[in-house]
Amino acid sequence: MRWYSVVKPISFCLLLGLEFALVRPALAAEVPQYQIEPCCQICPQILEDSTYKGDLSEVRKLFQGQDDWLFRSRVDLMIPMGTTPQGYANLQQLRDTLKKKGVELLIVYIPARGIANARMLSSAERQGFDYELAKRNYLAVIERMRSLGILVPDLSPLLSGSGQEDKPLFFKRDHHWTPYGAEFTARLVVEEMRKYGALKSIPRKEFITHSAGLMNKVGSLNTAFQKICGYRYANQFVPRFITEQKDESTDLFGEADAPEVVLAGTSFSTQQYNFDGFLKQYANVDVDNRSLSGGGFQGAMLQYLDSQDFRDKPPKILIWEITSYHDLGLPLFYRQVMPIIADGCRSTPAAISHKVVLQPGKNEVLVNSDVKSIRSDNYIADIQFSNADVKELHGVLWYMNGTKETLSISRGRAAEADGRFVFRLRDDPEFAEQTLLSLEIDMPADLPSGLEVEAKVCQRADKSNAQLQAATD
Repeated sequence: MRWYSVVKPISFCLLLGLEFALVRPALAAEVPQYQIEPCCQICPQILEDSTYKGDLSEVRKLFQGQDDWLFRSRVDLMIPMGTTPQGYANLQQLRDTLKKKGVELLIVYIPARGIANARMLSSAERQGFDYELAKRNYLAVIERMRSLGILVPDLSPLLSGSGQEDKPLFFKRDHHWTPYGAEFTARLVVEEMRKYGALKSIPRKEFITHSAGLMNKVGSLNTAFQKICGYRYANQFVPRFITEQKDESTDLFGEADAPEVVLAGTSFSTQQYNFDGFLKQYANVDVDNRSLSGGGFQGAMLQYLDSQDFRDKPPKILIWEITSYHDLGLPLFYRQVMPIIADGCRSTPAAISHKVVLQPGKNEVLVNSDVKSIRSDNYIADIQFSNADVKELHGVLWYMNGTKETLSISRGRAAEADGRFVFRLRDDPEFAEQTLLSLEIDMPADLPSGLEVEAKVCQRADKSNAQLQAATD
């Protein structure tokens, strides 16, 4: 496999020269001519574990495929997928809780680039990659999620090489899909929604999609490659698309109704790929895109479900777009999302509540001084900072028997900050029956002067009075 150390200027000149020659052939001889020579072999640092530190840890290890493709061995060639039995139980509880609010959960489970583009692996990598097992595991996760009552479109057509050479479904040197891949997937998603009648009661609207120039993609893997080796491949160009409502009318006497379909996804669902636009076009319904770049698989869900929009008017369909290399059972996600749906302690009397002015270092913000029976598996914490820009919570939960839990929660840089952190106390066997003693919050040395925090602990909404009474008898 070969690539070129001098890329963008040469590519630009070649394209410009070709266009100029087509328009004015008489002057073709005046157009500069360039000879591109292959310059390098893969640098040895690519193969060393010590290379992949810091922000490079997410691309461990890069290797080259056919036709100038780049892959990540740890992520793109992942074979185990899904989560643990407890993770599926948590996912079931999330689905059921949303269903009680009239919300249908639909998960778009995007396959990793390795199984979606296995034909582009080198022969050596193909021999060491059990594609058939990875595919079976991918399909098994879809069936398992469907058994929980979740709508999950079968995206296995993405694995069959359905993309055309001039309409690739994934980028060669970036971890995202292309707009063509987003469109292909949107068709499959809409087919799934129509199959189960999920769109029947949603007002229809007509949308049209048109081309909006070219997208110039350097590529996340290409950028990492350059950091390691000092040179990189050429950029990749694909069309960009925009979807707009056809014959949109304006309500002069009030605001338009909020869309009844919400998309809460990752960077795959952000504007540049137009996934939400293609959903609008093929489903003929409006879609409110609440996706978040850089928030992992959980960032957009946490942000949207904690919004006033969700509390005031939950959607009929909530589309959760995630990639198959994420662990759907991440315990800290469910510890946050479940009480967030119930709006934390805002509608439940607090068992303990305290407001303090914070100082650098450790701050004891809650103490169970009355030795109330606050069993860990029955309670949640609701932490509100006076400055909405606070995006990190680092603290320690102490229990009466001397055990402790160190807790760290961070919001993505692109997340809309509100300074609030809501989470369940731990309910796993090690902590379930422990009684909360105190909560400490650790603050940095440069915290704003006068920053306050109000901390509350209240009962979980999913625990009945009978259960709570039995637990304290």
